[in-house]
Order: sequence, then structure tokens, then C-alpha cells
Amino acid sequence: MENVRKATLEDIDKGLLKAYIDGYRFHQNGRPDIFSNMSDEELKNKLIKDFDRLEIRVALKEDEIVGYIAFEIKEKSYKKMYIDQLAIRNEFKKQGFGKILINEVKRIGLENNCKQITFVCWQFNENAIDFYDNLGFDKQSIIYEMKL
Repeated sequence: MENVRKATLEDIDKGLLKAYIDGYRFHQNGRPDIFSNMSDEELKNKLIKDFDRLEIRVALKEDEIVGYIAFEIKEKSYKKMYIDQLAIRNEFKKQGFGKILINEVKRIGLENNCKQITFVCWQFNENAIDFYDNLGFDKQSIIYEMKL
């Protein structure tokens, strides 16, 4: 049975840190100029700090944490959900857990009268781009860069 619940600090050692590290290392491989080489302990400390600024939900398979989504509600002229991170542990990818987490954010967004969900997806992350396209997300803008 799969479900989603709010993350706690105790979840860090129950699979949440593994998902966080898997996600970070994937991005580090794709953009080592942006994602610095941090030790697992440094990443653990970074994750602990994320609890202060983000809402975090974990996906579970039976009682095992298989992934997470970290988000916040932002409000300027209207409310929107901003997804900061979504990661599934490598051994649980392509099993529907990402969709379960996105649906949880959609549910929370609707409850909070948010008008949209936004996030940034790196161009190198082709699987994620396909995932979001298949869920019905629209590309909103393109960010250009020139490395110096």
C-alpha cells in the first residue's frame, strides 16, 4: 500500500536522506558547475535546513520512504505552489510515486486556493521533462544562460 504523509526529522534516517542524496547526485552529474561536490553529511545538514523553509511530504511503500516532494506556497498578486524538489530513490523510480507526490501537492494547492503549480526543471533531466509533460504541465518560460 502506498501513501503520502508530512515528513518529520526522524524520516531523515528512514529513507528520506537516501532520496535526497540520489536526487542531488543526479543533478550534480548533470550540472557539476552548479551542484558542488558535497559529502553525504553536508547534504544531511542541508536537508535538515530545508525543514525550516519548505513543506516536505514523503511517499511510502508499505512503511519504507521511497521519495519526497518539497514545496512552498508563495503569494504575490495570487497564491501558487512552488515545487523546490521532487526525488524518488533510484530503486523506486518509474513506479508511480512521483505522480502520487504531484497529486498530493495539487490537493494541498486546491485546499489553499492556489492558482498554479510552478517549478524549475533542468534541461538535462529528460526523464523529468517527459514525466511533467505526461502529467499535463505546460512549459511556462525558457531560461537562457551563457557560461563564463
